[in-house]
Amino acid sequence: MIDEPSLLNTEQGRRRILDVILNITKGTALEPQLYEQVLLDQFVRGELTDEHVLILLRAVKFH
Repeated sequence: MIDEPSLLNTEQGRRRILDVILNITKGTALEPQLYEQVLLDQFVRGELTDEHVLILLRAVKFH
C-alpha cells in the first residue's frame, strides 16, 4: 500500500482544494465574504487549522 500525503498536509494541496470550492461557490450565497476569505487564506498558509477557522466563524456569527 502506498502512503500518499493528504492534500490538507501541504499549502499547495490546501490551495487546490480551496480553489475548487471557490469556483463552485462563485456568484452564489455561499461565496465567502471578505472576513471568511481572510480566514481561508490563513488556513491555506497553514496559520490556522480547519477547526480554528470554524471556531472563528462561529464566534463572528454569534456577535
